[in-house]
Amino acid sequence: MTAGGEDRTTAGQEADGRLARARLCVLIEGAAEPAPFEQLVGGLFDAGVPMIQIRDKRLPDAELEDRCRRAVAAALRFDPASPPLVVVNDRVAVAAAAGADGVHLGATDMPVPEARHRLGPQAVIGRTAHTLDEARAAVVDGADYVGIGPCYPSVTKAFAARASRAFLTAAARLPRPAFAIGGITVARLADLAECGIVRVAVAAAVTAAADPAHAARELLAALAAADDR
Repeated sequence: MTAGGEDRTTAGQEADGRLARARLCVLIEGAAEPAPFEQLVGGLFDAGVPMIQIRDKRLPDAELEDRCRRAVAAALRFDPASPPLVVVNDRVAVAAAAGADGVHLGATDMPVPEARHRLGPQAVIGRTAHTLDEARAAVVDGADYVGIGPCYPSVTKAFAARASRAFLTAAARLPRPAFAIGGITVARLADLAECGIVRVAVAAAVTAAADPAHAARELLAALAAADDR
C-alpha cells in the first residue's frame, strides 16, 4: 500500500524504481514552438537527465498537452524499457491526457489524494514543501517525492525565506526522495551533500546555459561525485 492507501500497480512500482535512481530533475517550459522544445528535451535525455518537469504558466492546456506528449514520446525513444520520467507541473488533467508519468503539485494546487484518485496508483506525484511539517504531511498524503526549498537565491522565483540546514537535514531522512530546489548550482552540491541531500531540481542552471546538455552533464557528474563521498 502507498502512504495514501492505494496499491501500487506494476507500472507504479517500475516508476518508483526510476524515481529512486533519479538524482537530477530539470524544470523546463513548454516553449512557443514544438521544434526548439523537442531539441531541448532530446538533448537533456541524451545527456543522461533522468527526470524532467514541464512547468509552464502561459501555454493553454491544448498546447501544453502537445509539448508533454512530445516529451513522453522522446523519453520512450531514448529508452523504451526504462524511459526518463516526465512529470507536469500543476495541471493534473494535462498530465493524464498526455500520458505523462505524473504531476508535481505546489502548496496551493490540488491535494495529493485527489490527484492520486484522478491519475491512479501508477502515477508519480510530487509535492512542494517549504517546511518540515509540509514535507511530512506530503508523505502521509501519499506523495512519491517532495521538492524542498528554496535553498538558495533563485533567478526564476523570489521567496521571503529559504530552507534552513536543519530542514534540509531532516528532509533527507524522509521515507520518500527529497529534491532540493532553488538556486542550485554545481558549486552548491557539496554543501547540500553535507545535509544528506543527494537529489536536486534545477531550471535556469540548465535551461539558461549556453549549452543545456553540457550543463546537465556537469550537474550529474558533480552529483555522482558528491554521492560517493
